[in-house]
Order: sequence, then structure tokens, then C-alpha cells
Amino acid sequence: MKLLVTTYMVDEYKEVFEKMFDEVHYKGMMELGRLLTEDELAEALQGMDAVVIEFDPLSRKVLEQAKDLKIILSVRGGAHANIDIEAATEMGIPITNVPGRNGDTVADFTIGMMIAVSRGLAQGNHLIKNKVMTDEKQHFENGFCKNDINWVGSTPEKFAYLQYKGPTLAGKTLGLVGCGAIGMEVAKRAVAFDMEVIAFDPYLKPENIKYGIKLMELEDVMRQADFVSIHVPVTPSTRGLVSAEMLSLMKPNAYLINNARAAVLDYDKLIDMLQKNEIAGAALDVYPIEPLPDNHPLVAMDNVVLTPHIAGCSLDPYVRSYKKLAVDAQRFLAGERPEKVYNPDVYKD
Repeated sequence: MKLLVTTYMVDEYKEVFEKMFDEVHYKGMMELGRLLTEDELAEALQGMDAVVIEFDPLSRKVLEQAKDLKIILSVRGGAHANIDIEAATEMGIPITNVPGRNGDTVADFTIGMMIAVSRGLAQGNHLIKNKVMTDEKQHFENGFCKNDINWVGSTPEKFAYLQYKGPTLAGKTLGLVGCGAIGMEVAKRAVAFDMEVIAFDPYLKPENIKYGIKLMELEDVMRQADFVSIHVPVTPSTRGLVSAEMLSLMKPNAYLINNARAAVLDYDKLIDMLQKNEIAGAALDVYPIEPLPDNHPLVAMDNVVLTPHIAGCSLDPYVRSYKKLAVDAQRFLAGERPEKVYNPDVYKD
């Protein structure tokens, strides 16, 4: 059996898969440091029985040319993002995936974004490194006592202690829009910061509620939360879920965090509210256009923290992913059904 690997694979699992398969071929990220095009992927798949893939476009066109392909090992939770699920299912090719692989990674990032936007972490770093808040004079030359060391510049704008009096997390209310694997991890961390957690999630069963989460309607979450954090996938029911109407319910001192997907949020309304200071700020990792162009209005705003779609980016999820994929690959090679199958219809009689 021959395996094609097109994405990053940690060294310890390279050895595992090389023992499992007769041949392992590395292309794409492992060889070129980039994704493969459709044509390149189709060529690389010739004679391959299995593929480990993450971002490369496994379209119907590519699948139709992969005559020997028997299983797809997707190194992500949402395999639909780059794989034509319908085509793979029609061809009888099972797709294994790793749901929840980076739940704690995104949750850590979410808490970091909350603090960064509300306490001036990102803005303070930016102002110092761009020499906006630096000063040639020391604090005592600008009016402070010599023993009272503080960041006091020659103008009020350079008195950092006055500029960044944001809220602490303790005692505040976190509102989760979506409380699945990632949302639940965010709640766990928020409780450790002594926050109250409320959530909207019509699919969360009462017996699965943890960390004192209070379930309520979306309108109530938007009205009550000091921080609103979005954690839903894009589906017909979630597209545009956090609408202009929902955003308009937020408190003027509230912050919005989106590390999920842009399609669930009305960005035009959000930008308008940020420009008018109708909410305190936002921290965003996903956008309707990626990468953002230089002239995008979000880039010019001081009340926004922007990151380049990296909330789920960490080395640790790869280790977890390959641990799970190795088990499912072994099951498949032994003639058994993999534990996680993204397109279960392939196993229907």
C-alpha cells in the first residue's frame, strides 16, 4: 500500500506511517513548502492508495483521476473545507478526520485575544515598537518622582497608565455563541479567570452543560455579555447568525471576538459600530477577504486587534491528529471501519 502525505507531519509519526505503509511519498508542504495545485495533486496521487491531506484541493476533478485511492486521512476537523465530500462518497472513498483536534489551542488564543483587545497588549506593543510612545526623557524628567518609576512621557498620550485602563476579566460575563468542543474549552478557561459564562447553543443538551454555563437565547447573550466570543461552524443555520440586529444589542462597553468563520458575522455592521465607538472593541482572526488588503477599514482602527487566521495554529494539534489518524489508518488496513468517518454513507449497505 502506498501513502501520499501533502501536509506537515511530525517526525515521530513519520516513522509510524512509514512502518504501516509499504511506501510513503512526501509532496506539497513537506517537499515544496506550499500547497499543491489541482494538477500537481492529481499527478502526485497516481498509484497512491491513501493520502494524508490538510489544505490541498481534493476536488472532484482530482478524485476522478486518483483511480487507486482507497482512503483519505484528513488532518482537520472540517474535511469539507478542501475535499469534495460528495464526490468521495460517490466513489466509495472513506474520509477520516480529527474533530476537536485544536479545541484547546483555539481556546487559549481566544482568552489571549480578549486580554489583548481590552487591556492594550497589542496596541501597547505596536506603539512602543513603532516609537510612538517612546521618549528621550525618563519618567522623573517628565514630572514624576524619581523613585516612582512609571511610563510617563512628555505628553499625556505617552502616560501609558492613563491610556490603558481596560476591564479585568474577573467578574465579567463571557457570552459564547456556540458551545461545542471549542466553546466548552473557552468556558473552562473563562471560569478560571472568575468570569460568568452564558451561551447560546440550541444543540447543547442539558446533561452536557459544564462550568456553570447558563444557556439562553442569542438575543440575551448579546445583551448581557461583556465579551461575546463566536464558536460556530458555517452551516445554513449559522450563516449570518450574528447579524446587524444581534450586534446592535451589544453593550457599549462590550467586546466581540471572532476566531470562528467570517460568514457567521455581519462585518459591515461590526465595522460601522467600531467606527462609531458603539462597542468597546473587537478581536478578529477571520475575515470576509483573506488576506486583508492594505486599505481595509479594519486595518486603520485602534480599537481592533487583528491576527492572520492563526487561532488554530500550533504544533500540538498535529501530534493529536496523527495519533488519531494512525489508529484509523491501521483499522482501515486491517479491514475494519475507522472510528471517525466524515462521510459515513460510504459504509451503508
